[in-house]
Amino acid sequence: MDRKSQYVETFRLEAYEHLINIEDALLDMEETPDDPECIHRLFRAMHTIKGSGAMFGFDEIAGFAHHAETLLEKVREGTVPVTSALVDLIFLAKDQIEAMLDADKTGSDVDPDSCDKIVAKLHCLLPEPEVGTTSPFSDEIPDTSDDEDKETVYRIRFHPDPDMMLSGMDPVRILDELHDLGQCELTVHTGAVPPLESLQPNLIFLSWDIIMITDAGIDTVKDVFIFVEEGSDISIQTLDIESIREDSFRPRLGEILVDRGDASVNSVNEAVKMQKRVGEMLVESGEISTADVESALKEQKFLEKRKTLTDDESVRISSDKLDKLINLVGEMVVTQAHMSNLAEDHENSVFSMPVRQMERLTGDLRKFALDMRMLPAGTLFGRFRRLVRDLSSELGKEVELVVEGGQTELDKTILEKLHDPLVHLIRNSIDHSLEIPGEREQQNKPRKGTIRLTAVHRGARVDITAADDGIGIDLASVRAKALEKGLISEDDDPSEAELCDLLFTPGFSTARQVSGVSGRGVGMDVVKQGINVLGGTIGIESIRGQGTTFRLSLPLTLAIIEGLHIKVDDRDFVIPVSQVETCGELKGAAREKSDTQRTIRLKGELIPFIRLRDFFGIQGGAGTEEHMAAVQTGQYRIGIVVDEILGNIQTVIKPLDPLYRRAEGISGATVMGNGTVALIIDLPELIRCVKADKSKSSNKPITITDNIIRDSK
Repeated sequence: MDRKSQYVETFRLEAYEHLINIEDALLDMEETPDDPECIHRLFRAMHTIKGSGAMFGFDEIAGFAHHAETLLEKVREGTVPVTSALVDLIFLAKDQIEAMLDADKTGSDVDPDSCDKIVAKLHCLLPEPEVGTTSPFSDEIPDTSDDEDKETVYRIRFHPDPDMMLSGMDPVRILDELHDLGQCELTVHTGAVPPLESLQPNLIFLSWDIIMITDAGIDTVKDVFIFVEEGSDISIQTLDIESIREDSFRPRLGEILVDRGDASVNSVNEAVKMQKRVGEMLVESGEISTADVESALKEQKFLEKRKTLTDDESVRISSDKLDKLINLVGEMVVTQAHMSNLAEDHENSVFSMPVRQMERLTGDLRKFALDMRMLPAGTLFGRFRRLVRDLSSELGKEVELVVEGGQTELDKTILEKLHDPLVHLIRNSIDHSLEIPGEREQQNKPRKGTIRLTAVHRGARVDITAADDGIGIDLASVRAKALEKGLISEDDDPSEAELCDLLFTPGFSTARQVSGVSGRGVGMDVVKQGINVLGGTIGIESIRGQGTTFRLSLPLTLAIIEGLHIKVDDRDFVIPVSQVETCGELKGAAREKSDTQRTIRLKGELIPFIRLRDFFGIQGGAGTEEHMAAVQTGQYRIGIVVDEILGNIQTVIKPLDPLYRRAEGISGATVMGNGTVALIIDLPELIRCVKADKSKSSNKPITITDNIIRDSK
């Protein structure tokens, strides 16, 4: 990729980010139309798309964004009110810009009529131009090179009127307002505070020096002090932030003190000649106070830190490069495990110490590489605000989306693949569960229904819930539909959980009529398949009249996992450690009893178990000893009986060769430290097969060879 292509791709990525910001700002503005910050965020994002688009040759996008920006400028000035029609129109403009970006990337064409129609609608919302003024929708795009929103550094000295509090004003509120505008560093001066016996609590003897960086204009900063100007000594200076970006720039303490007016040039020069620290000498001479030096030092550090952040705040890395890094780290983990095995065979080897160090470094590298792929769940949950808004409006319902645990981090790949399942769940909740406002009021519920998305860490997994406060699931209708489809018989007495699980059956739907949203029975099975692919589980809890909750349990990452190494005969298997509760030996009377009942008592609870030897049809009888790992997957707690449990290992998940893709109960494979291949058990699939009574006793055993793993190089 040449340099020009890199710049174009960077613009495209940043433009998509700005479009996400536009959508978030629009939704916030719709909820709080009087909040000026929402309008400023919206305007800045559209303004940046316009300016950057013109710079990188996206003239059509820049021109279209210019029209939207002109309308938003009028909104910011207060001449155009925030209405639902305005919000809908800006949403259309945002979608059009996104379509234009997608078309440029794929080389397809965009319908020019759609642009013209949106531009005409934008024009209709503008106030009539005054006679003699130029139309705001001229085809020419003004030069934006000097109009970009830039951050400015302000030096503020605030000496409040001692009687300020007598008039009801509080200096703390002034300082809080400055903090709201940007990043601040404060230094308080206490030199004027009298002795305690003469201190008057209703007077102010403190003063402040503030260094602040903000994208707000100087008029906005001055407005903070508009009600306290009389009697106060207020100084606001603008510092040259561009000089901070120069490599040679390092603010000197003496220069800052002179620039602030705290010290004279001559006194600073004298201190330099005497080779003393400028601050110490000036304090000794009585020209400045210790607080003045402290304030200047804070300003110096603030500017130096700002220079570092400006020079190298972040680096963009393509997801492909990140995936290659994870693959290389995975190979390194396998190699390190092999080296550890070799070192164990030679206890007195000189390689023991280096191998242990390599093991520690590999673990740190693995953790750091995986952390680079982690993204907060809020980046996904935030996308559903628009879906909830549009769908509730289409169905005539009032719905609020509540997000909790948005800072919980998951692997980027899992977040991407989780999008479609959650979309199906949200659409079903709005269409099937949540009532229209009138019906909710009759049931003494709030007019507005609630969908709550929650994410929380549970060890090495993440639990995600999607809950609503609607009518819940009609289990009687589910049972009737299951009887109609032959999924259960009249004599069956399934539990509520088992009835809810039937909703994931392909083609199963209790909707009386098919709508444009749902009703064809092709949504919930897609959800189940999508969660299973991610190595997760999903369960349903519902209370009639109160709502429905979908509970998802997912691994943190799909690349490298902690596994429990188990063995049946000469075959190696791995179970994800995050799903293992406890391990133990199956012996004596418990083993004899379990052979007939297929259940075993564990910590006072009777749980079923599965023998992997029987499931996979591995020839030969069990040895004199057997072991069991108790696992929890979704709502099921079962035991996995094997010949040996060898301990924890780090496993790099490898996809199976296409010939083995349909092997039930297997989700992938991994290469062990000694070079052999182990199969990774898919616990939800294993349980599903056993529940469906698919006996594997007649099946041939899976032959584990090197070619069971797909060549991913």
